Amino acid sequence: MADTYNLYVAEGGLQNIDFTTPAETFPAGTSSGDLVGYGFEASKTYALVIRPAVDTLETPDISANANFSLTAGGEWTGLRPDPVTGLAAKIKAGGVIRLTWRHQIFNGATPDDFEINYGTTEYATGSSATVTYTGAGALYSKELTLSDGVTYWFSVVARDSGLDSTS
Repeated sequence: MADTYNLYVAEGGLQNIDFTTPAETFPAGTSSGDLVGYGFEASKTYALVIRPAVDTLETPDISANANFSLTAGGEWTGLRPDPVTGLAAKIKAGGVIRLTWRHQIFNGATPDDFEINYGTTEYATGSSATVTYTGAGALYSKELTLSDGVTYWFSVVARDSGLDSTS
């Protein structure tokens, strides 16, 4: 069981987090923390990650993450859509990849659409496609024609008025 939790903070997405030095370390049993003083700026999005540690040895494969955005006035933009679940990829003939996923609404906003990001790097950057939201629990899919013999990374993000989900 963890005896501390390391908090990492970065502007932008998860790819910008420097996991070499935590912004703060909380003792086990802490259920909330004060984020005042981190220098959050208006009109920006931030990523936060919490990782458990035992005797300062961190467990990098178990973590929780969240993104949040601030308006130009410095106010929180509100709930984001919940992340997608069950993302799967199936290779078909001729460089075609079929992606499938589901979306449920638990505590988040109803998404307008899903942004599919894909590329040849771990953070799936480079290209994107969009699929329209049709209802909670629905099975969604998108076929993409890509180059044979190349490894691709994918992410699917539920969006509401341009705000990404936490996935």
